[in-house]
Amino acid sequence: MNKTTYLLIALLLSSAISYAQTKRIRDHDTTYYVSYREKLTVRTYLSRKYTAFKLKPPENNPAPEMKYLPNTTLNIGIGASYRSLTLNIGVGVSTFNPNNERGHTKYLDLQTHWYTRTWNFDILGQFYRGYYLTPQGLGSEDGKSYYVRGDLKLGMGGIAAYSALNGRKFSYQAGLVQNEWQKKSAGSILVGGEAYYGSVHGDSSVVPATIDSSYSRMNIAKIHFFEIGPGIGYAYTYVFKEHYFILGSLTVNVDLSYTREKATDHYADKFIISPNYIFRAGAGYNTAKWNLSILWVATYIHFAGEVSDYKYRISTGNYRLFYARRFTINKKVKNVLEPINNLVEPSN
Repeated sequence: MNKTTYLLIALLLSSAISYAQTKRIRDHDTTYYVSYREKLTVRTYLSRKYTAFKLKPPENNPAPEMKYLPNTTLNIGIGASYRSLTLNIGVGVSTFNPNNERGHTKYLDLQTHWYTRTWNFDILGQFYRGYYLTPQGLGSEDGKSYYVRGDLKLGMGGIAAYSALNGRKFSYQAGLVQNEWQKKSAGSILVGGEAYYGSVHGDSSVVPATIDSSYSRMNIAKIHFFEIGPGIGYAYTYVFKEHYFILGSLTVNVDLSYTREKATDHYADKFIISPNYIFRAGAGYNTAKWNLSILWVATYIHFAGEVSDYKYRISTGNYRLFYARRFTINKKVKNVLEPINNLVEPSN
């Protein structure tokens, strides 16, 4: 090959390398948001998690709607984020222990919300035992106290995954993980899907005889469900004077829902198409060094019974108040964190 050919090849390789480096470095529009994923974001927070179970009778049934709630604690926690790796640890605050009139709830709630540049994942693993019925007085003998079900258990696991199509201008991390700063308003269409499996168990009928004797006579003490389906949504962050922000996000899923109601000596299955929702809302103040924000994440899952004709809904989520601070880390700490991060961060 002559010198001209070598020169052309060199220019092409140089352009390709330059383009690849630019593409890798500028994976987002820095005029819309700034990323601090290479820094260590440390946070402290207050939070309260919940997983509620709502029951709605059929239209021809005079029984009222009812909702079982857990008696959970207010937690205080600390956490840290580096790139896509986030770890939070919280403990209950004894000063704010729940009201004993509402019974005692034992629970393990492993809600994980994982946000990358283009994808966000909600992973749920929840195990609750001990609920009380609302409104107050419903189902109780005196009509005033809470009807408490220490035997009632709810377990659920699943995952929802969504891709933000406008990841170059819109950042979920800015409002939800505090390791980025959204400086201009932007939004994104979200596409993805979800899958869940769960169950509700009691030692006796899930609905007490004092509320609905017909349900109680069927003795439906166990309910299992499985749901899977695609979804679409939209998320938007409104920014005021670069620092103040309000975040809103809603995804709607159209799931194939399977439910089994189990009594002592029989069971019945039902398939329906179920609309489910994942909702996020947040607001706060962001700077280059710190973030103060409040966040609410909620998931709504609907299913229905064949024998009872009841409609059921599980709503699960958490409220959190954050203060986060960002720190530059040295090379030694980065070398320790990088192999761990590579295990959990998908390549773009």
